[in-house]
Amino acid sequence: MTRLSETGVAGGIAAVSVLVGLVVAFDDPQVNLAAGVVWTAATGMVLLRVRGWVREARSDEPPEPGPLLRLAELDYDPRYDRYLGVVLFVLGIAAFAALLVVDTSDSNALFLVGVGHFCLIAALGAVALSER
Repeated sequence: MTRLSETGVAGGIAAVSVLVGLVVAFDDPQVNLAAGVVWTAATGMVLLRVRGWVREARSDEPPEPGPLLRLAELDYDPRYDRYLGVVLFVLGIAAFAALLVVDTSDSNALFLVGVGHFCLIAALGAVALSER
């Protein structure tokens, strides 16, 4: 990668992390700076780790042995991917449906929307990667 694109990626990670922190801090009438700082740091750490995974996947060097590599080498029945996709889909829909019946004050609504999006995207990935 060029130096400019490295700076752009780092700036993008910082901007997204700060945006998430600001949303969490100012989502209620009473400002919660501690929660905003925690969410900013957590989001930044997750995005940096994902960036590292992408860089490792793009490199020509073999990956370092670790728990994820050992997990990827496990042999299992491929039809479990479809079952996992169905379970994740149901969990995602349930998280969005819970918005109608759960008290959505505080950060419950943000948490449920996050879980719903994560489950639906993971369900799509599981079904797309499953063998037919």
